[in-house]
Amino acid sequence: MSHKAKISGSEKIEVIEKYLRGEDSLNHLATLIGVSKSSAEQWLQTYRSLGPTGLLNTSKNTVYTVELKTRAVQDYLSGGGSHMEICKKYGIKSTCQLRNWILKYNGHEKLKVS
Repeated sequence: MSHKAKISGSEKIEVIEKYLRGEDSLNHLATLIGVSKSSAEQWLQTYRSLGPTGLLNTSKNTVYTVELKTRAVQDYLSGGGSHMEICKKYGIKSTCQLRNWILKYNGHEKLKVS
């Protein structure tokens, strides 16, 4: 289910790049554009994982293969890195998504393409 984002992709990129250049704090930039700090932190993670294009708004959700999900989960569980590092390595947009896959995997649920 898609929804219209309040902040355009180009605005998100501008905010993150200002932060990365050291021009302002992430908290202050988030306040200036009227979003939560956690939203801005998620943008930063996405930018670091997927680059600026990862912040561009799309009309459809990203689809991950069962194989990618399984490799990412097993890599994390075997100590291959933090949530953020695994997301960056596999091009996963959100650590929340990875955590959900880990919960399903550990609960012996089948990971599906979705």
